Amino acid sequence: MPGETELTTAYNSKVAGDLERNVAEQERIRAEVARLTAELDELTHDHGVLLNLQKALQAGAAESDRTVPRQKNGKAGRAGKGGRGGRNSGDGKATLVELIRDHLAASDSPCSASEVTTALSEQHRDRHIQTTVVRTSLENLVAKGRARRTKQGSSVFYTAVTPAP
Repeated sequence: MPGETELTTAYNSKVAGDLERNVAEQERIRAEVARLTAELDELTHDHGVLLNLQKALQAGAAESDRTVPRQKNGKAGRAGKGGRGGRNSGDGKATLVELIRDHLAASDSPCSASEVTTALSEQHRDRHIQTTVVRTSLENLVAKGRARRTKQGSSVFYTAVTPAP
């Protein structure tokens, strides 16, 4: 029956074409889902950084609302070597920002916030160092021009900025 063979061939051809279009559409949608997932991950990360910055700003504003007693030399009551940028509370212990800056300066390659946290936690077992705090500190260093941020895909890496001679 030649009519049945032609009909079967036509259906086979139609089904094969539909399968090819279906597979192509699946691949297109998978690629779009992967792109959107990466975008969502980046936005989620940025949201966390922004929340931490907001908390830090609110804490700073609340702290600046308090009155600070003046010392005899007229400088605000900040303990440590020379006030800003010195050691924490005069106890010889480096601040977290100093530790982060030193780690970035000593590193041969860019570091993620989690890599910095892991390294500092291993070096300073007496301190509880959180990735979110490290990430916020790194972003603050970037804002001040003391570190550089680079993105590789959805990952963020930081390097120290070498001061000009």
